[in-house]
Amino acid sequence: MYRQLTSQQRSQIFALLQRKTQRKEIAIIVGCSQSTLCRELKRNSTAKGNYLWEKAHAKALERRKRTTSSKKLDSVMVWRIKQMIIDHQWSPEQVRGVLAKESVSVSIHINADESGELHRHRRRPDFRRRPKGERKPTKATNIPNRTSINKAI
Repeated sequence: MYRQLTSQQRSQIFALLQRKTQRKEIAIIVGCSQSTLCRELKRNSTAKGNYLWEKAHAKALERRKRTTSSKKLDSVMVWRIKQMIIDHQWSPEQVRGVLAKESVSVSIHINADESGELHRHRRRPDFRRRPKGERKPTKATNIPNRTSINKAI
C-alpha cells in the first residue's frame, strides 16, 4: 500500500544526507524504497539542489492540498444526469461536457448504477449490423482526368 513520507522520515533523510550517507542506506534506515527516496529528493529539493526537510514537507503538503478528491454527488445532480442519459440518450461524454460548461466536474460510471436503468439506456459503439436491403458502401473509384500532385508542380 502507498504511504507518503512523514515529517519525521523527512528529517531523518535530511540528517543522513548531512552525514553523507549513501542513498541505499538512507532508504533502508528510513524504511522506504530507493525509488521513493530519489523521487522525494527530486521533487522536494530547493532550486539549488539542497534538501531541507521543513521546506520539503511544506512542498509535499501543498501538493497534497492541490489534488482533487472524489466526492459523492448530491441526489439532485444524480437525478439530472439520469434524465440526460435516459431522456436525451446522451453518452457519458456528452453529459460530462454539458456539466463542464457549468463548471461541474463529474466522472460517470454507468455500470455502477444500482437499479440497472442507466445500463439499459447506455449508448453503444456503432457496431450494429446493417438491415437487410441496406446498401454496402461503394468502393472508391478513379477520378477521371485526375492530375497527380507531382505533375502539378
